Amino acid sequence: MKISHKLVGSFIGISLLTGVVGAVAVAQSQKIAETLVLNNAEDVAETFAYLVTDIAYNDQQLTSIQSSNKLQGAIMQLARQQERDVVVVNRQKLILADSIPEEIDTIFEHDHGNEIRQTIQDGQSRTFRKKSIEYPQGIRQLIIPLKTNQGKIDGALILEWSSLYNDAIAQTRPTLIVISFTSLGGVVLALFVGLRIANSIAKPLQAVTSVAQQVTQASNFDLQATVTTTDETGILATALNDLIQRVKIMLNEKEQRSEELQQTLNQLQTTQLQLVQTEKMSSLGQLVAGVAHEINNPVNFIHGNIIHLDSYTQDLLKVVHAYQTHYPNPPQMLQDTLDDVDLDFLHEDLVKLLQSIKVGTDRIQQIVLSLRNFSRLDESECKAVDLHEGIDNTLLILQHRLKAKPESSAIEVVKEYGQLPLVECYPGQLNQVFMNLIANAIDVLEESVQQRTKDEQPAQPGTIWISTQVKAEDRAQITIADNGSGMSETVRSRIFNPFFTTKPIGKGTGLGLSISYQIVTEKHNGIMWCDSTVGEGTKFVIEIPIRQSEPTSA
Repeated sequence: MKISHKLVGSFIGISLLTGVVGAVAVAQSQKIAETLVLNNAEDVAETFAYLVTDIAYNDQQLTSIQSSNKLQGAIMQLARQQERDVVVVNRQKLILADSIPEEIDTIFEHDHGNEIRQTIQDGQSRTFRKKSIEYPQGIRQLIIPLKTNQGKIDGALILEWSSLYNDAIAQTRPTLIVISFTSLGGVVLALFVGLRIANSIAKPLQAVTSVAQQVTQASNFDLQATVTTTDETGILATALNDLIQRVKIMLNEKEQRSEELQQTLNQLQTTQLQLVQTEKMSSLGQLVAGVAHEINNPVNFIHGNIIHLDSYTQDLLKVVHAYQTHYPNPPQMLQDTLDDVDLDFLHEDLVKLLQSIKVGTDRIQQIVLSLRNFSRLDESECKAVDLHEGIDNTLLILQHRLKAKPESSAIEVVKEYGQLPLVECYPGQLNQVFMNLIANAIDVLEESVQQRTKDEQPAQPGTIWISTQVKAEDRAQITIADNGSGMSETVRSRIFNPFFTTKPIGKGTGLGLSISYQIVTEKHNGIMWCDSTVGEGTKFVIEIPIRQSEPTSA
């Protein structure tokens, strides 16, 4: 309940109490006036009764009251003196004397409550209203018992006292009016004071309370309470405004610190990712370089000696051929040995074998060269390179995953290379991006094949499309797409977040795409985005400047 309502209610209660007190005072004053008038009328009536009994009994020496001219004359004189009606009746309510002579010797029947008979019986004075057609409201009548000298009640005197009552009420009316107006004034004053206090105290407090509620509920700290007075409510409103401003300043400082903390956290997370990437690339580069070096030495040894082995083999075959020419018929034991060896097949297959070994060593040398080019440990600075060479080296390293397996067919790679100039970039880091994207595409295609196999659907051949082109003459665009299962919009919107992965635990860390995004956007001032449709496939697009305008720290 509002304070203003409480104050107004309290003053309304006070007003009502004041009105009740005034009404009680008016009623009590009127009752006191009626009591005084009644007492006065009783005094007058008893005086009349005394005169009547003195006339009726002492002068005529009667034992019971009776009608007489003297009694009637006395009643008429008393009526003229007091200007009121006087009636004398006996025990049978027969009128013996009356200020209205026509009523003499008739029965008094205006006491509908039979008050006269009760007064004659118990001797107690009573009042009643005499009602008639002329006086529908009734005329106030007072009954006084008439007693003989022996104390016997022989009749009653009836005195009309309405005029006395009216006179007394007329005399007290100014007092009653004063009391009534005083009470009404108290009511009005109490209501006025209540409304005044409500307007001067309660409404400002209500306004301050309303502002405080809006501030707390809507968190709108731009609100201010209106200061209209210089009293306590004004001081309270000013204090509230100061408090709101202080809270606003504190929240702004807290928000600023939260933003700084979030920036620090983001920088820390970025630094952590960079450390992980650096460590990963360093470990991978060292591993690849070490493996390439260890493979390169024996391969070079084998590849270098194949020439001599081929030369020696040819010389030996010439010697054998010369022996066969000059000694066509060798001894039986030597002939048996030649038959067991199958010299003709040995001569034919040895040449093929040496050629196969040479092709194998050439392949190994090519793989070692691709590993060295992929690692690029000696190329940490930004330099112009052939992106197609980096993509081809990545595909060569992942060649074993593209081949057919018992549970799935081979993955086809469709290359649509455009005419790209040499692009300034960090070759090792950009090769890592190609590795992550192509490896992810292979993972998705393998999972799609396995899922179709479980659903007993015909396996669609897995295909990876790699295309390059020049955009706007100053940007190189690389697109890597697959026809895998695709991804939902919810997953697509989070793939570049650190540590987000859809792969099972132990198979993915959720860092590959996040690090790739950072390499493209931060290291190469490029852009990278993904388009995907569930059930149709996924496409990653990379755009980087062909010429880096500002060198970026590696």
